Order: sequence, then C-alpha cells, then structure tokens
Amino acid sequence: MSLRVVVIDDSHVFAHALIDMLQGDGDIAVVGTGSDGAEALGLVESLRPDLVAMDVRMPMVSGLEAVEQIMAAHPTPIMLLTSHPAHQGERAVFDALSRGALDLVSKANIDGTWLRDHVRLLASVPVVYRRRARIRQPSLPMGFDVTSGHGGVGLVASTGGPPVLAEILSRLPPDYPLPIVVVQHLAAGFAPNLVSWLKDVCPLQVCIPRHGQAVEGGVVYVGPDDAHVTIGARDRIALDAASPPRDGHRPSGTLLLTSMARAWGKRAVGVVLTGMGSDGGLGLLDVRRAHGLAIAQDQATSTVYGMPRAAHELGAAEYVLGPVEIANKLVRAARALQPRASDDR
Repeated sequence: MSLRVVVIDDSHVFAHALIDMLQGDGDIAVVGTGSDGAEALGLVESLRPDLVAMDVRMPMVSGLEAVEQIMAAHPTPIMLLTSHPAHQGERAVFDALSRGALDLVSKANIDGTWLRDHVRLLASVPVVYRRRARIRQPSLPMGFDVTSGHGGVGLVASTGGPPVLAEILSRLPPDYPLPIVVVQHLAAGFAPNLVSWLKDVCPLQVCIPRHGQAVEGGVVYVGPDDAHVTIGARDRIALDAASPPRDGHRPSGTLLLTSMARAWGKRAVGVVLTGMGSDGGLGLLDVRRAHGLAIAQDQATSTVYGMPRAAHELGAAEYVLGPVEIANKLVRAARALQPRASDDR
C-alpha cells in the first residue's frame, strides 16, 4: 500500500518537481495538491494523508498558520519546506515546530532518494496536537557564581529538537553557571533563526560561537551551519568546516560530546535528545566513561526515539529523563560543580 502524501506549495514549478521526486520509487503517492494553507486544511480533512509536505511562505493562509489548524483538527505528520531562511520573521518556523510540525527541509538541492527516505520516516512518527508554546517567566536567580570552575553542558538534538531545547533552557535560572553548547540538526541557513527564537524563550544569552572563542558560564552556544563544533584547549570553541560529516552530520553531536569528555572529564554533562539516527550516542558514552553526567531523553517525550534509543542501547545513558526532569538535573549538576557546594546527582 502506497504512502499517501499531500503537497502544498504556491510554486507550481517546485510542486511538480517535488511530486516527481516523491513518486520516484512507486511506494509514495501524491494524493492531493494545493497552493495555500486553507487548501491544506481542506485536503487533510477530506483525504486524511499519511504526511503533508508544505511550503512555509504562501499567500492567504501561510504554512505556519496551517500547522496550527491541521494539528488542532486532524493531527498529521507535517514536513515544512523553505527556500528563504534569511527572510525576516522566518524564525517563526520554530513556533510551527513547537506546535507539531516534525521537520524543516530546505528546497535547495533536494536529493530524491534522501527525500523519499525522509518522508517514509516522518510518516511513521505518531503525532499529537501541541498548544502554542508559552514563553515562560524567567526562573529566579539561584545565587550561582557564573565565573567559577570549568565544565559545561552539551545538548544534541535532531528531529523534534527545537521545542525540547526551548523547554529545557526556559527552565534554567538566568545565573546558570555552566556554558551550554548545542548541536541541533537543521536545514542550512536556519541556525541564526534558532538563536533568535531561543532568545525569546529562555533567560540565558544565546549566540553562534566564533572559532577560538572562550566559553562563558550562562551562555548558550548554538553550533553553526555545516561546521563541527567542539571544545578545544583552554575551554575554547573550535569550529571545523573542512572535516567530513560524522554519521551523516556536520555539526556532529558525537564529536561535540567526545571533546567535552576530553576537555572536562567528570565536569562534562552530555544530553542526547529526540532525533533520527544515532548521532551523539558514542559521544555520550565517552562522557560517561569520563565519569561525567550522561543523560538521554525518554521515549515518552521524544518525537523520534532514535538518537536517545541508540545512546541507551550503547549503555551511554546514566539517566533517561523527560525535558522537565533534564532541566532539573542540569540545575542540580551545576550546584554540585560549584565550589564548596554539594548535591547528589
């Protein structure tokens, strides 16, 4: 039985090219097409497809508005498509991901084989309606010394990651004392939009790091597009756009966590979050072997329980937790790493 897909895009040229790519192997059938979000909702109601492939920017009802309407009425796997990550306001796609859209795919240089495999995976993900994420009031300062000691947190995420990152980071206090380095697999060009969006939902500073920049407590460093991000000598960020992808990813979560284990040992905190594949698992194992704190997201709260499962099956995860519990664990870990402070992990 064919996988049933609805394609929504106001560019007829791109829509036809996408349809040809999707139907290339014969096991995916495009059962409906439309040019704006209103048509998308109608097609989902009448056809009940397995997946919606939808442009972000369209006239009338945009793809972002349509995500809210579709997920509220008929929760369906949604893959967002974009060709203009630099457009003003495009950070709002992360609101769409928070409301239930599964992934964001760049229209540039789409490979047909990769696209079909990706659609098959996304269509298999159970989806539910999520109310629009509220921006939390910043947590109260907790008396942390943000200049003390070395060590830090690495967060690795892929499909379903942005809303989980927001949930975790929004629950940390504004004086959180550890640096946090994030590897989030994204469509090319969207790292600056993720930074802008996270600034609105968490009380910490958020930025894309520079090569050679020394990490500071209380700052979230989001890995840039298409470059590995690691911790080098003297707690400095190393960016590497020349080395090949690791397990299909650049930046690689495994390379980040392995570098943190080497640089910080037992003061390293590694977290592998929702996502397809196995990125981060081997790096988390290095963190655990270094006697750092190793955490994987639990299955119940993961959009895609691929990366956390791989970490768990490797024996890398000391703790398997949901986002709220992960945030609490990060706070307790920071207390434990403060001079003359103690707290059980």
